[in-house]
Amino acid sequence: MKKVLVVDDTKSILKMVKFVLGEKYDLYMANSGSLALEILERKPIDIVLMDVDMPDMDGIETVQKIREMENIKDIPVMFFTAMSSKKTVEKCAKAGMVDYIVKPYQPDVLIDKLDNFFATTTYVAPENGNGNSEKEED
Repeated sequence: MKKVLVVDDTKSILKMVKFVLGEKYDLYMANSGSLALEILERKPIDIVLMDVDMPDMDGIETVQKIREMENIKDIPVMFFTAMSSKKTVEKCAKAGMVDYIVKPYQPDVLIDKLDNFFATTTYVAPENGNGNSEKEED
């Protein structure tokens, strides 16, 4: 089963995504960018659904930090946000998004976007996330 990390600071959004995707995907939930980074350190995640507008560390900043993490710098990120201005979309694209979903969303749209992504991706999650799965070089 594909592993999806959902990052959103709104409990009701996390519950709704769990309801919509929970039977089809192995879900991990994070209510902040810092918790998302912790999960990515330990778990082999196949895609991240990332909110943009969060306190402390927003989604774009979180993705910038992910892009600095050697083992997972190429992990696919699908932004999932109510912010749909051209400037926000451009920032998300620059951060390296694979897609963008505007909230509120139709559950079928979310399912279809993930299904289409997984049908076409070649990304393979590292077994141990960004943890110590690398071999030491001599």
